[in-house]
Amino acid sequence: MISGMSSAQFAEQLVAADRMGKDQLYSNNLSSTNLKLDAYKMLETSLDKITSKIGKLDGDAFEKKTASISDENASITVDSDAPKGNYELEVKQLAQAQQLSASFGTEDELLTDAGMSGVFSIQVGSEATDKIEIDLDDFNASGTKTVSDLRDAINSISDNPGVTASLMRTGSSVELLLTSNETGVDNTLDVQLDGSLFAMTELKNAQDSKIVLNDVTITNSSNYLDKVIDGITIELNQAHETGKSSMIKVESDYDSTKDSVTDFVDSFNEFIDKLNQLTRSMGSTVLDETSSSSSSDSDDDEEEDDEFKTTSVSEDQIGVLKGDSSIRMLKNNMTNIIFEEAPNGMRLADLGIELNRSGKLTVDKDKLTEAIKSDPDAVKAMFTENTTAPSDATAGYTQHLGFIDKLDTFIKPFTQTGGILDLKEDNLDTKVKRIEDDMSQHDYRMKQKYQIYLAQFTAMEATINSLNSASSLFYQGS
Repeated sequence: MISGMSSAQFAEQLVAADRMGKDQLYSNNLSSTNLKLDAYKMLETSLDKITSKIGKLDGDAFEKKTASISDENASITVDSDAPKGNYELEVKQLAQAQQLSASFGTEDELLTDAGMSGVFSIQVGSEATDKIEIDLDDFNASGTKTVSDLRDAINSISDNPGVTASLMRTGSSVELLLTSNETGVDNTLDVQLDGSLFAMTELKNAQDSKIVLNDVTITNSSNYLDKVIDGITIELNQAHETGKSSMIKVESDYDSTKDSVTDFVDSFNEFIDKLNQLTRSMGSTVLDETSSSSSSDSDDDEEEDDEFKTTSVSEDQIGVLKGDSSIRMLKNNMTNIIFEEAPNGMRLADLGIELNRSGKLTVDKDKLTEAIKSDPDAVKAMFTENTTAPSDATAGYTQHLGFIDKLDTFIKPFTQTGGILDLKEDNLDTKVKRIEDDMSQHDYRMKQKYQIYLAQFTAMEATINSLNSASSLFYQGS
């Protein structure tokens, strides 16, 4: 064409001019909607995390126990149902497995040369069925089986009742060792050859463990004692020297309780951080001014927190939820209960938990530790116990909720299936799809318009070319 542009280029420029305004409008609407959608999802995840943390306070946070022992003669583990108390433990002897030995010249010595024939049997314990039998006449029918072959045969029997065979090389001989797989006198070995006792040397005798716990003597076939005291497991490591003993102390796990409380505080502060950023139009500096700070010294359980990980609020998301009255109401309600009194008369302030000017919680850890140690039952009651009390003569009875149920009352309508946040997210999802449909239809219309423009410019170009051809003929004829 005269301008040096093709018909397609003309058509593309006109379509680009036509669609510019709506493309920008659709893009802005889509971006804004997605920012809001991500913001609500972020808040929902933060609220779920708070629910998880307060759930622990309502669970075993106040029930956990810890155990300590004064030396390394035993190892102690405890469950939440272990009774608190002090125990004196004296380990008299450890349980051990019986071990028997028979001498041979070499591991390749033939069984026939060793005079072994008939039925070779090993019984473990007193039960007649706990026995293995090897008919050496069948096993060694070829006469080529050796001591090492016998070891392998014993170990490979599928219904072996609990004995292991091995070889120990002394330099001048080879010892065939038979060792019971389990400790204790109930797992002694009875080895016979063709109905008679097979001569073996006892290297270790079968022995039960023996302890004295708070002046009570206890025997056990194992060094692992898990039923002596409810919730307490004792693993014996070594016997005490004569006249010595260990002191075991079982007490409430105050550190675990403190960590559970501070974990809740951290999750609350994380939520407030995100909510402040999403509802304020303060510019990008809000990201630094309201950044989260941990209240606890312990590291979070990374595997657990993976479920609740959220992305940081981006600069584009600052203030994206400004004006949402339901979110503002949630924040106000959650903040208000920080100051409210629990049914037992306690407040979070009694634990050293206060609200600062930014709306976040701070923890006086010394005060929290002291409150938990001095009266753990009262602290537990403040979080978990509800009471029903008469209000007045006409209204009947009113239920007073503990801190956990009160907080859950405010959070649940937002996080439950079909709740407030679900509805907001569903509406935004619908809006995203509608915008994407409008964008698709707009794109289709612009493609059609491009074809119209292309056809028009192509026709015009053909006309111009035809006129130019006619004009050149006119000049040639003149």
